[in-house]
Amino acid sequence: MKYDLIIIGAGPGGCMAARTAARAGLKVLLVEKNKKIMARRLCSRLLRLGSGGFGTDIIPTDIDSQRVTVSIEIDKHRSFIRPKTLPEDAVIEYTGTWGPCFNDSLLSPSGHRLSREQNDLQITGFVVDKDILLEGLAREACDAGCELRVDTRCTSIEDGPDGVTAILKSGKATDTVKGSRAIVADGSFSTLLEQLGFNEGRPEARFRLKFLTLILDEVSAPILDRHRLKFCIPSLHKGYFTLGHYPPGYFQLGASTIAGSSVHLPAILKNLMTKSPYAEWFSNAKTVKRTGCNMDLRPPVYEPAKGNVICVGDNAAYAEAAIKGAIGFGYTAAHSTLTALEGGDGNAYYNDYWHHAVNYFSPEYRRNTSQIKPLPRVLNDGEADTLFKWTEDNGIWGVPDDCLTSNRQLLHSELPEIAKKIFVSQSGKKDIRAA
Repeated sequence: MKYDLIIIGAGPGGCMAARTAARAGLKVLLVEKNKKIMARRLCSRLLRLGSGGFGTDIIPTDIDSQRVTVSIEIDKHRSFIRPKTLPEDAVIEYTGTWGPCFNDSLLSPSGHRLSREQNDLQITGFVVDKDILLEGLAREACDAGCELRVDTRCTSIEDGPDGVTAILKSGKATDTVKGSRAIVADGSFSTLLEQLGFNEGRPEARFRLKFLTLILDEVSAPILDRHRLKFCIPSLHKGYFTLGHYPPGYFQLGASTIAGSSVHLPAILKNLMTKSPYAEWFSNAKTVKRTGCNMDLRPPVYEPAKGNVICVGDNAAYAEAAIKGAIGFGYTAAHSTLTALEGGDGNAYYNDYWHHAVNYFSPEYRRNTSQIKPLPRVLNDGEADTLFKWTEDNGIWGVPDDCLTSNRQLLHSELPEIAKKIFVSQSGKKDIRAA
């Protein structure tokens, strides 16, 4: 049997591609290595509203940005995720729990805040139950005629003039399947991208990050109902601690460090919960589970669509595509596939979208996100308190790269020693080049 489209990986991008392609009438096979369609690795689960990026809310003007933005429609029994930059058929019905986020705040050791938004009534996003989101997308794909194989690993894939050939392994059984096109959405560290040659000429990551998150119950924080929090406590960790909602009904506490470093993440999380100024928040906390992942900060693949294959999401991205980004990539990859099967240039269609749907390829964006050094790495506890109190006293709010840079002159005037520590010199600018 030959499929129109073989999709490897049932994350947000793969499931969205499967649903879209199946509804368009294509014969689709969706392959997932795990036994259940569910979240498999650490994820913030945040659907952020607006077009801002991870490190800045300033929209770059040097590219025609087509970033996916979403609106959320919540009713008593049904809710919808509406990708506003995509057509109506990209709307997703969601039946899980919502965790509204009214603000993001950085906290100093003494509790001074630098908030992303001007006031605590500003909704910045919603945390979703990713398991339910994926299960719903996969179910709708199957209802439209998609064939789903779980507990099945794609061990190799070849692209040729007549289509693609994939070797699938489930238990001791091996199967060879053929398709006209393929979408590879298998996440970070993809061996399939290596086989297909997409990483040729792609620079290696300068370093790899490792993350650890504890899923907690019974956290008692006075502002957690309204915020996603980051703790800047340099004496405990030279990186940020993060704390936020984790539907349904839990919280996630996490930290990261460079892979291979001597930092023991379980120990520093324990220290935050037992020895920090915020230890009382966790006095009754119970650990439900632990989850983690590694992440390469690797330049993105410049053309993730070539031949009969499209790479979707984290395998081709710098760091990660995030949930709403993956939804947009999956949807567009399915329509690019349809365009190619109808004789059009589907690869050009997808590659053009890729270049404008993320900010990786904008020099302006890279400048905006590389102006401030990581605060826990360069400040001590007292300096973090002083800086965050200064932002409170001056009514300064926003992402650090944005708000501190825009107030650079004032900061140099009033806190010159701290200003010297936190700003990146022109010679220290980061450069993210794509393969």
